[in-house]
Amino acid sequence: MRKISLIMLAILFSTFAFSQKEGKEIPPQVINDFKAKFPSATKIKWNKDKEKTEAQFVNDDTKMKIEYLNNAWKKTSYAFKIDYTPQKIKDYVNQYYALYKVKEVNFTDNNLGERLYEVEIAKKKKDRIILIFDISSNFLRLENQK
Repeated sequence: MRKISLIMLAILFSTFAFSQKEGKEIPPQVINDFKAKFPSATKIKWNKDKEKTEAQFVNDDTKMKIEYLNNAWKKTSYAFKIDYTPQKIKDYVNQYYALYKVKEVNFTDNNLGERLYEVEIAKKKKDRIILIFDISSNFLRLENQK
């Protein structure tokens, strides 16, 4: 019985230690930049891989996402309801991607000074495409799948 208790305690401790390590992986400069840009952000969820750090959060009742590449700000995306998508974008999707359904629409500011609409469409769960439009709702390009 004592061995089982020790094993359970070890598993609990290692799980706690691992979760603490993940939180510490976010570079301080990224956290400081994020807090400076969005001091009232709530429901913050961080994700990090080798080069990219991402936070999903809520700011002033708006779902948002910020991305950093090699610890430098890359882009900020603001989610909004599909109903508010500009008609020109809806028409483009209906004309060229009639079999797809709009899953998500974001307005994005990026480190190149661009202000863009990102429209994620899909036929199936794995068949997702991101269409990029400029501020005037003109189609620009396809982006890699998420």
